[in-house]
Amino acid sequence: MKTTSWNLIVLPPNSPRVGQLRFSCKAGVILLAAGILAFLMTVFLLLMYPRLNVNESSRSRLETENQTLRIENENATFKIRRLDADLTRMEAQSKVVEELMTKDEGD
Repeated sequence: MKTTSWNLIVLPPNSPRVGQLRFSCKAGVILLAAGILAFLMTVFLLLMYPRLNVNESSRSRLETENQTLRIENENATFKIRRLDADLTRMEAQSKVVEELMTKDEGD
């Protein structure tokens, strides 16, 4: 007896529902052919357009640029932290001056 259709049962991990899909033999053959065609096209495209090879001089130039940018980022971070500390100190001094001014006005 020849099978006329296939059943695909889908069990979602977090759902109590069970899904069931029926495929006829013709639909199964079409899906299989489409999968094989997609695979072969991917292989063909990978063979036609291989990865770009980067020469060593460009690679070393990029590495030095990246290292320079990392150092600049660290310096900028350090300067920002120092400015934040200066701002906090200035705000504290400003509060002290305001308190002194309000005391002088009260006298």
